[in-house]
Amino acid sequence: MKPAATAKYGLSQTLIKAKSDLPTPLPFHLLFAGWLLACICSSAFYIGPILLVLPPFMCLYYPKVALALFLINLVLVFYPIKPWRRFRTFFELFYDIFDVHHNMTPKFTQFLANENHLSILAMHPHAIIPLQAFIWSAFCDRFIPQFYGVGATSDQALRLPIVRHILLYLSVGSAHKDVILHSMQTDDHNLFILPGGVAEIFLSQRHSEKDGSASGPYIQSIKARRYGLMKLALQTGAAIFPMYAFGATDVFDQLMPVKKGSTVSKKSHNLSSLVDYLSEAMESISRRVHGGLTLYWGRYFLPIPHNPKLTLVMADPIYPVPGTTGWNENGTKKTCKKIPNPTPEQVEELMERYVDALHRLFEQYKVQAGYPNDILDIV
Repeated sequence: MKPAATAKYGLSQTLIKAKSDLPTPLPFHLLFAGWLLACICSSAFYIGPILLVLPPFMCLYYPKVALALFLINLVLVFYPIKPWRRFRTFFELFYDIFDVHHNMTPKFTQFLANENHLSILAMHPHAIIPLQAFIWSAFCDRFIPQFYGVGATSDQALRLPIVRHILLYLSVGSAHKDVILHSMQTDDHNLFILPGGVAEIFLSQRHSEKDGSASGPYIQSIKARRYGLMKLALQTGAAIFPMYAFGATDVFDQLMPVKKGSTVSKKSHNLSSLVDYLSEAMESISRRVHGGLTLYWGRYFLPIPHNPKLTLVMADPIYPVPGTTGWNENGTKKTCKKIPNPTPEQVEELMERYVDALHRLFEQYKVQAGYPNDILDIV
């Protein structure tokens, strides 16, 4: 099988351990700080919603406390927050905790600098809590700073206390198409996105001890057929860099993951079918509210993450219209020929190249990443 990541673009065929200026192994105080940061980021997706719903429940018995909490929420939700570059480097503390590896060499950095192409970095899987995306912010800021742009998430996430602080410090903004188009075409920002969204949250399922060769292949499912993303690439002329994060789904468990490929009978009354039905119902509700409504846990049934080895691998760039690269209107970045209104055939052709690259990227590195028996299922 043809590799998805090649030396032509400075992508290593063997994995490289992520390094920072921090001592290795981390001394106790830095290790403690790293775990504390991981727990804060993981717990924020519980704390944020709880802070919002507490005032109405407290107002009957503790009106003054409820009012104070309500005012604090107003500040947390609406006070303007600017990107904080220093904050990105904090996630270098995760390198040792998650034994982070990657496939990007200094030649890749040089390629990006020379190419200077408007880009979309699409990372799979989303996982329940995307700690791998936070790690990427630290790695990208230090190793390939010219590649760092803006992230995209739901407007609901940007209104959750604590969560919005973490996201906005990392330059993450709204995933609304008009906002993204303005950021990419007017401000010349590269885009970092987790295309799987809510669907991949519910597909996330941690490997158990029985998974592996003894029980047959384990299937890792991702939601990569995002036609809106392909259309965006064609409209902006941006190159797409597919990326896969091995181990991301092994950080947390969740109560009711969706089992793709299974059919739920409404007439069936056994417990397994009921759980499947409820999980699909929760996924449907989550899609409507644009947020993952699920119960998750890590160590000791708390939002303390497990620490599997995390491997971030990137594929060669995919150009939406090959052979048409030139400088954009601002003369600051290169783009492919822009197609304002791409046809369904053009979108589908780009989608097939994207899906094929993800499959080949997964197969290329799964043994080195520690998942030799796994199969990638793109739904």
